Amino acid sequence: MERSTEGWTFTDSTTLDWQERGPGAAMKVLGIADGRMLAMFKFAPGYVGGVHEHTDAEFTFVTDGSIVSNGVLMTSGHAYAVGAGTTHSEFRTDDGCTVISVFPIPS
Repeated sequence: MERSTEGWTFTDSTTLDWQERGPGAAMKVLGIADGRMLAMFKFAPGYVGGVHEHTDAEFTFVTDGSIVSNGVLMTSGHAYAVGAGTTHSEFRTDDGCTVISVFPIPS
């Protein structure tokens, strides 16, 4: 069987610069395909995200630190999956954290 990398994106996150996304938030885009984005986010201690509606599914995995998402304390190794039509009413970190998320490419 012949192997091909056409249509694939391979990324070494250690070579990418953090892109500031606002006070206390930075992002690295790890890959984009079929209307979805894989990204790593770093949130500083004390970061609080705004309330927002999910128009599509989103998946997030905590790689280090801790966050509280909709009342649930999540630490390294925890994840959430959320469906379209849900409200993200709480997203905050007291100590800072890094997460990896998959979500639709923002318009």
